[in-house]
Amino acid sequence: MLSYCTNIHPAESWAETMEALRLHVPRIARELSAPLRNQPLGIGLRLSARATRELLESPEDLDSLKIWLNDNHARVETLNGFPYGSFHGERVKERVFQPDWTTPERFEYTCNLFRILALIGDERADTLTVSTLPASHSWFHADEERIFARLEAMSGFLDALSRQTGRLMQLGLEPEPFGHFHDTFGAIRFFDNLRNRSRRPELIERHIGLTYDTCHFAILREEPDFTLSAWEENNIALCKVQLSNALEFHMNGLESLDLLQEFDDGVYFHQTSIRHGNHTMLFPDMPNALAYARDYAEETRNSVWRIHYHIPLYASPEPPLKDTRSFIAKTLDYLHSHPSLRPHLEVETYTWSVLPDHMKIPLASQIAREMNYIAALQHS
Repeated sequence: MLSYCTNIHPAESWAETMEALRLHVPRIARELSAPLRNQPLGIGLRLSARATRELLESPEDLDSLKIWLNDNHARVETLNGFPYGSFHGERVKERVFQPDWTTPERFEYTCNLFRILALIGDERADTLTVSTLPASHSWFHADEERIFARLEAMSGFLDALSRQTGRLMQLGLEPEPFGHFHDTFGAIRFFDNLRNRSRRPELIERHIGLTYDTCHFAILREEPDFTLSAWEENNIALCKVQLSNALEFHMNGLESLDLLQEFDDGVYFHQTSIRHGNHTMLFPDMPNALAYARDYAEETRNSVWRIHYHIPLYASPEPPLKDTRSFIAKTLDYLHSHPSLRPHLEVETYTWSVLPDHMKIPLASQIAREMNYIAALQHS
């Protein structure tokens, strides 16, 4: 089942989250194409730590949510547990990685997400998943032993919950540029070390895996078949695939850099890779890449940039701007040719509020159009 991630909605309390669902889900459903309209609407629910606590403290709200989902022909198979706190309307950047997996706060928050998912998750789903950050951010120099201890405890918690519910519960760590680990082999090294330090590595392999974001790996320029096959060969579970579209830019001179200014919103990290010939440089944020290009204009002339900026999946900006939709198509092709892989699929374009005005359409229409786009790719 294809889901849309509700981190696109600026909601931190449970009341705000539920109001966003009531407002947008019926509108989205009306605009879905026939293949999707004839099946339940998948919701990849994003709950902040505050909303999670409020929902668990109110059994009446949990019951109301279950009834509302059923009445609206909607289902939840996966939750987004990456952003712990505020995710819209203010500077997010490195704060989205806090608290990280060295802390009890991150552990308890994630346990609470799974407790909720066990209660509201689609009863027909064999597997329920939560996505989370790639342990920490590289800038934090996190204590990896503490991370491993938290994840080991999480695997035990999920094993008990899986036996209690009769459904497999999996946590998917999501590599992101400049995360604690961020690329194909960085993820493999992390999981090898995690299993080697675990007293029960079989629980790690069963309950702890990876979330693959197509935007992130397009920026890293690591092809889907390379990454996904390497993870499978190393027995790392693929829990979720987030379908997102990076912004590409073909630099043809200093004046063309002005086109990127409208995407520098100051809210989110926009990690950027610049390829010139066979050489690729990775920058922690777009302002760093812009400063470098201005200092080294000749060295970066005719370079190709990829920027962590989730533009709508169907968007096709005018040159010298482009997109990475082909990366999404190649990911879906790989999954189609490897039916043993059955990750949850989730559309995740959370940047609607900071998109340039000329790229905006009504929010429900954007979400429906993105889901229709993926459905068409799957059936092509």
